Amino acid sequence: SIKNILMYLQSAPTAMYKARDIADGMGATSKGVSGAMRKLVTDGYVEKVGKDPVVYMITEKGKNVVFNEGEEE
Repeated sequence: SIKNILMYLQSAPTAMYKARDIADGMGATSKGVSGAMRKLVTDGYVEKVGKDPVVYMITEKGKNVVFNEGEEE
């Protein structure tokens, strides 16, 4: 889910990731992660840096999102 991806990126050791890296790190499919990343970019939580390969970087807005326990469950 988008929440899980953002939480993963917030705790990630490096700043930039390819969708496949995120998927591998989370045990998800890269197709699912790619779709969620598009929404995160549109909403301003993540930005796209570079094109070949596409690399994503969490924004300040993304870093500062706080999720309440039990949200989205």
